[in-house]
Amino acid sequence: MRYVVIIFVFLLNQLSFGQNDSTAVNQLLDQAYTLESTQPYDALKLYHSAFQKSIKTKYNIGATKALQYSGIVHSDLANYDSAIYYYKKALPYSIEANYRRGSGGLYINLGNAYQYKGEFNNVIDNYIKGIKIFEEIKDSSRLGMSYENLATFYSSLKNHDKEIEYLTKALHIIPNDDNERLSYALGDLGLAYLSTNQTEKAFVYFKKADSISTHLDDHRLAFFAQRNFGEYYSSKKQFDKAIPYFENALTNINQVNDAYYKNDVMLQLGQAYFQVKAYTKAIQFLEEAVSLSKTNNALEIEQKAHWSLSNIYGILQKPEKAYQELKISTQLKDSLLNESHLKQINLLEKQYASEKKDKELAKKQMDLEHNQLELSKKQNEITLATIGSMLLLLSILGLWYVFRQRQQLKNIEISKLKQQQDITKLQALIEGEEKERNRLAQELHDGINGDLSSIKYQLSSVKTDDFSTESKSIFEKTIAMIDVSCQQVRNISHNLSPMTIRDFGLITSIKNYCSKLESIHPIAINFQHFGNEISLPKNIETVIYRIVQELVNNIIKHAHATNALVQINTHDDTMFITVEDNGKGFNNDSKTAGIGLKNIASRIAFLNANFEEEHHKNGTTFTIHIDLKNIPTT
Repeated sequence: MRYVVIIFVFLLNQLSFGQNDSTAVNQLLDQAYTLESTQPYDALKLYHSAFQKSIKTKYNIGATKALQYSGIVHSDLANYDSAIYYYKKALPYSIEANYRRGSGGLYINLGNAYQYKGEFNNVIDNYIKGIKIFEEIKDSSRLGMSYENLATFYSSLKNHDKEIEYLTKALHIIPNDDNERLSYALGDLGLAYLSTNQTEKAFVYFKKADSISTHLDDHRLAFFAQRNFGEYYSSKKQFDKAIPYFENALTNINQVNDAYYKNDVMLQLGQAYFQVKAYTKAIQFLEEAVSLSKTNNALEIEQKAHWSLSNIYGILQKPEKAYQELKISTQLKDSLLNESHLKQINLLEKQYASEKKDKELAKKQMDLEHNQLELSKKQNEITLATIGSMLLLLSILGLWYVFRQRQQLKNIEISKLKQQQDITKLQALIEGEEKERNRLAQELHDGINGDLSSIKYQLSSVKTDDFSTESKSIFEKTIAMIDVSCQQVRNISHNLSPMTIRDFGLITSIKNYCSKLESIHPIAINFQHFGNEISLPKNIETVIYRIVQELVNNIIKHAHATNALVQINTHDDTMFITVEDNGKGFNNDSKTAGIGLKNIASRIAFLNANFEEEHHKNGTTFTIHIDLKNIPTT
């Protein structure tokens, strides 16, 4: 499926923008594209810059591409939620620009991302939207790819009728000179018919795919063509005919060094040789499949190989090996265990136990022949006593183990309860503090600020015509001082109760706070946010806001810094907050700074977060790591 997505990126990147103000955007997009596979996070930063430039110049196609390519990078990193976010964010820009090819590609990208996430309800809807656009604009190339994507999705659902329907549609529009895609599509269609037991139809399409691949110097195409014939004859139980095709497939796949498909055909060969009773060759290929599976982490192939080896060793009357192979197979895929597997395990265990018992009986018989009856009885008594002791010891160990497990569970429960109590206390403390802040903010705003406004109003009504020049100047300065006091009261009120969190959320509130401080203090505060948008409970956002507020206030009051940085990075379920300055730092033991750090520490503990403090000659850096999955829910 990723092969199709890469084709979309390549084709979309070839469009000519033809606008003077888009040159810088194009250069950023091209530069980022070259970094996607080796430095994905640097590529994301460049795509973000391209998006910002596109917005400033109202270049909606550039904005679409920057967001879409960001989504594809996140998809490559398996960050499917982030990929979906960027694809959805790009859609309005493509629609505004009437960039229909881009909109169609975004819907296909969304379908792919939802499929990777396993949210199948959203897959078909997005694929159909993309297909509809490509049909309307008569883009046969992308339409064919979209049909193939949808067919692959239906194949994963075992809905082979729908798979056949869309593969047939794809074949009708794939260009006749695109031999590679034709060969793959014909082979896939044959496999779909084979899955529905329409073997003769499958054979027809396999022949067509093979006819194309034989004229191309492409070992991968030749591999699939030969393997398809092998699967065809295997489905008809004609394993002697299947083996040569599987061996040809192995020869071809060795030329392209594809470990997964080499592993797959090794398994097919081992199973085919098993069916024709060539057990030595079967064991050879199956053991190679097991070895390759361990390297490639191909657990399903490894499980099937162990299962086949178990059957072979059972036939060869090697119950111990058969049992070991079956045991490994069941460990690899417990979900495949069914009643027949359990019966097979019991049978092999009985065979192994019987063989072991026969050896013990033979030894005892020899002992009976060489020893007196009394000695034999005594030996039996010792054996029984040993078994009894072992059983008693095992019982004691079992009881001890159960007791220890229960004690550990109890300790865990006690620890969790204590942790919850600590969180509850911290939450109550923080909520109480916030309520007191809100109360003080309200009193400042409605009380002192109202009184100051009344005083200003009363003074403003005084006629100053008869005042001397000096008195008039003093009067005007008094009015100005009242204005400054009103503004200071409002600032204190807003700091005590940041209403922007309720209205605009955490990121915007912190950004506004930094801007406000920068405007009233002789310090440059640079705010940065990278990553996906977040939405947290308001009480959690308030706690995070207070932490940043306390750190920045400490910088202003104690660090004597001229520059500060507040950076927030959000990625999936993780948030990193960095606050740094170029000042001299501050004394942790001082009364005011110490209280501030204690407030920070209590909030960090409440969030179950990690806090690091680093002092160096160029300033101080604070780093906070918050696991958003581990924040309190109470």
